[in-house]
Amino acid sequence: MQKPIRIMLLVLVTFVVLGAAGRYFVEWSLDRAFEKAMTEDGGLRHLADVVEGTVGGTLARGDARLQPGEAPTGEGALAYYEKNPQALQRDKKYFVTWHSALAIADAGRKSEHQLSRWQSSTDTSWIAKSQSMDAWGHASCVRSDQAQTLVLSPGPQALASLDCSTLKLPQTELTRMPAGRLNPIDSGALVLFVRK
Repeated sequence: MQKPIRIMLLVLVTFVVLGAAGRYFVEWSLDRAFEKAMTEDGGLRHLADVVEGTVGGTLARGDARLQPGEAPTGEGALAYYEKNPQALQRDKKYFVTWHSALAIADAGRKSEHQLSRWQSSTDTSWIAKSQSMDAWGHASCVRSDQAQTLVLSPGPQALASLDCSTLKLPQTELTRMPAGRLNPIDSGALVLFVRK
């Protein structure tokens, strides 16, 4: 009677030891795999960059991978940005600018402050300092009333921030802009228009 109990205990202990060893091996393997992927050269960081670039380019130009006059090649964003790292950096800056402008618009939507005239984002107390600049280091111009909030970035070609007090943007131009995206205007500036 004792022999079968010893055999069962031995089998049970063997299963527990093998199960624990297997679990630790799987965890160790996963940690090693994700450690490599999380490094700067790893796939997850690169994938996150591609997603930011694709979203940024799409929000600023309509299609992140196409320049005016280019024909679609059928390649995916990963392959395109692998071949064009400068385009990835450009489009990531559009994403950062859109994200900052959207945070400013959200703060304008939530606040009681009304800006009937354009004002610099660095001079506006309800805008977080971390969101007051675009990706190229320029202060944005902000106008907010009960109906809408407008955020204007000087854009990638600008040499400096704009003098917001002299800014004029016709209402007719605003009515043609899609809300929620960076709309390029003739000067090269980018306008985010959000209805309240």
